Amino acid sequence: MLGRERILEAALALIDTHGPQAFNIRELARVLGVAPAAIYWHVPSRNELVSGAAALVLHGVADDIAPGRWQDRLRTLLQRYREVLQRHPRLAPLVASEMLCNAAFDAVLLDHVVHLLEDAGFGGADLVDAYNVVIAAMCGFATLELSAAPDEDIEGWEAACRSQIAGVDALRQPALARHLVALEDRAFILRWSSGTDRPLASGFAAWTDVIVRGLESRARALRRAAAP
Repeated sequence: MLGRERILEAALALIDTHGPQAFNIRELARVLGVAPAAIYWHVPSRNELVSGAAALVLHGVADDIAPGRWQDRLRTLLQRYREVLQRHPRLAPLVASEMLCNAAFDAVLLDHVVHLLEDAGFGGADLVDAYNVVIAAMCGFATLELSAAPDEDIEGWEAACRSQIAGVDALRQPALARHLVALEDRAFILRWSSGTDRPLASGFAAWTDVIVRGLESRARALRRAAAP
């Protein structure tokens, strides 16, 4: 039976295969064996289909996270978000944009974020700032890591990337040149491989550590400032 959930699952499968830019209602209707009008009866627009697919990906990310230190819960949440997007890499940039415009609103996920920040000692405007840090951290690394190469002329695009990196001038950009061998194809902006082919696991671990320790440090500073 055709329903919203079945439609969104089919939409997600098509986006996973072809990417969001190539996704269209006519192909979705063909896969489902229905007329396009039947889809609009359940989901009124293409934008809502894409938003629904993004929400489907995030559903359950914060479920059943074991109780414990807020730091451990935050690390688990960030790791789960990345793992979900690794299973749906074509949706990575889209999920981040959908979260930013509230289209992929997940109350369970957001409640977990606010709860762990309360446990960290944040409140009021300081909690809002810390909340924005967590959401930006959650979206930011995975979105950049899983950014895909162009669909056309991948070899030409890779060759252009390699050429541009090889053209770094050691006299004009000495610091970059000193570390270029280590950075090449392992660092954002200086790579041609996607995170699906070459995951940046150690970078993600460092990123997570910086976020957690930074929030710890900020919470301590706020407590000291509030002390009589």
